[in-house]
Amino acid sequence: MLMLRSITIYAALLLVVVIAGCSSGRKVFVEHDYSYETNFKDYSSYTFLECERDTNNLCTEIYEAIRRQMQVRGYKLTAEKPTLLVNYGIFYDNLRYQGYMQPVIKNWVDTENEGFRYEPIKYALDKGTLIVSLIDAESDQVVWRGYASGIFKGTESSNNHYRSVVRRIFDQYPLFAKGYDPRRYSEQVGR
Repeated sequence: MLMLRSITIYAALLLVVVIAGCSSGRKVFVEHDYSYETNFKDYSSYTFLECERDTNNLCTEIYEAIRRQMQVRGYKLTAEKPTLLVNYGIFYDNLRYQGYMQPVIKNWVDTENEGFRYEPIKYALDKGTLIVSLIDAESDQVVWRGYASGIFKGTESSNNHYRSVVRRIFDQYPLFAKGYDPRRYSEQVGR
């Protein structure tokens, strides 16, 4: 009986180690940076620019995931005078990337503290990087950029993998469109 109990405990521990090992291989690095010269409260609509690369309908899948995330935040998709342009690209090789250490965007938007500075940081991004850029339609300047690397680490066959990656990128952008009240939206959805 003691031997059976020991074997059961050992098997359970082994299973936990195997599961932990599998999930650590699926880690996707997600980060973002943004412009301090931007009034994010003025944006209400957007349109897409073309995907920079398309393979196996991947751009279409990512397009739909981004569209969902923008819609949840109250942004209207329009071809007539959008306030934001959405661009995204998929990079298949390792990538060296210049990002910035910054306060969480929501904290900066709430305070607009002009004392914040950009602190450059260099990243070595793994194969399979998705970069999503929000561009001010009037100035053509990138105002926010979110990115995830390691998106091709074995789970891309999952139906919701890329939707999940895009959501993790947009978790870094917790802002809503001008005039949008998310409480009102959730009340309408609940009806």
